[in-house]
Parts: sequence; structure tokens; C-alpha cells
Amino acid sequence: MRETTTIYWSSSLRNPSPPDQWSLKDPEPVFDYFLNKNISTDLKNSIFACPASRDFFKNLFVFKSNIDDMCVWPEGYLSEVVNKKIGDLDNFGNKLPITQVRESALDGYIDLIYGINFVMFADKPLRIRLSSPSYPPSAPSKGSMFTSGEFDFGRWYRPAVLNWFVPLENTEFSIKKDDGLFYAQALTDDKIIFKKFMMNDDIRNISKTFMDTRRLDGERLTLEERYEATEKKNMQSAILEEIKKSLLD
Repeated sequence: MRETTTIYWSSSLRNPSPPDQWSLKDPEPVFDYFLNKNISTDLKNSIFACPASRDFFKNLFVFKSNIDDMCVWPEGYLSEVVNKKIGDLDNFGNKLPITQVRESALDGYIDLIYGINFVMFADKPLRIRLSSPSYPPSAPSKGSMFTSGEFDFGRWYRPAVLNWFVPLENTEFSIKKDDGLFYAQALTDDKIIFKKFMMNDDIRNISKTFMDTRRLDGERLTLEERYEATEKKNMQSAILEEIKKSLLD
């Protein structure tokens, strides 16, 4: 029998609200895109019959937007504020904040975070890779690049952000409901089960221990060293216990 791994997730970090009001929709298998488009997936010569393709789609999920949002910057605005206006950018019609939290590492781009917040935590060690959607391709601003990453979501509790490098010449940042915002791929053969939970102060307080590990033990710790440091304090079990008390499913 195939083993299962449960991923607990929430998008209520700042403003507790019912899930239908969250800015993120429930994750969907990326492969469902082809089923919904009535694209044949069973032809012997189809790309979907290729083992490499099957491995690519295994436990690959897309998180979609639950809102419409639009920002139109004045011509040249991003060039004026890049590496200068650290913090929320001026609001030009956007519902959620768009923030520059650091100087850009790439010339010709501004490093921006969009105000959708979320967190995932697994009931066992589980590496998850976050990346940009490609079926179909999706980005909120022309030529923007999603900041991808990978870490163990069962050993490290860390609220995640949506981070893009946006070309300085751009004037629009647009997100439509049902747009794919990011991929999350669970790097395991286990069957993945998602369960939602509501954020609360107990979970927030325990989560500070994970952040303090980086602050107290040094910014240059490797991920493995950070995992081990919190495991010595049994923080994974503590926060998992609190999350299970706050389940919504």
C-alpha cells in the first residue's frame, strides 16, 4: 500500500479569515490542466507516456490566485525606486501590498514581494521545491522571474513569500483569479494529502524559535544545520501538535 504524507498549509498568517476568503486556492495537481483541456494523455507516442515526463508531474501541484489584482505604475517608476524605496511601494490600484525588501541582485530588475502569505508544514521530513508555473506559463509582470527554492518542509517551519524579479521598464503587475502563482513539488513517492489550518498566536509563538535559530546561531548556517538545531529543541513536534489543534478540514 502506498504511504502518505500530509502537508498542512495556511494562507491566514496576517488576517485570520475563512478559507474562501484566502488569497490562495486549494492546490491542484498540475496534470489536471491537461485533463480539463481534453488533451489526450494515453497515446503511446504522447509525451505523457515518457517516463521522464511522468516523473516531472509526480506530486507537482499548482497554487492559484483566489483574487483579481492589478497595479499600473507610472512610466519609469520602478527605475526611480529600485534599491532606494525599501518597504511597500506606492499604491497604484493594487489590493495587496507590493514590497521591495532588499536591493536587487540583478541589474535591470527590481526585487519585489507580493502580499500573499502562506506556510506549509509536513508531518514527516519532506523536501518541497517551489518554482514558476509552466503549464501554462504564468507571471504577473512581463518578463518577471519567480524566485525558486527548495527546503525540507517537515523539518523547518518557515512562512513563504511570492518573490519576483521584475524588469525596470515594466509598468504593470497583474494577477487574475485562477492564475497559477507557483508550483510546489513534493520530492517523494508518497501520496500527498493537503489539509488547511488556521493560524493562531500559539503557532506564531512557536514559529519564532525557528527564526531565532537563524538569528542566534548565525545567518550562514546551512539548511541541514538549521534543521538539526531545531530538532534538538523538539520544535517540529511542538508546532505540528499545535497545527493539528487548528485544522479546518
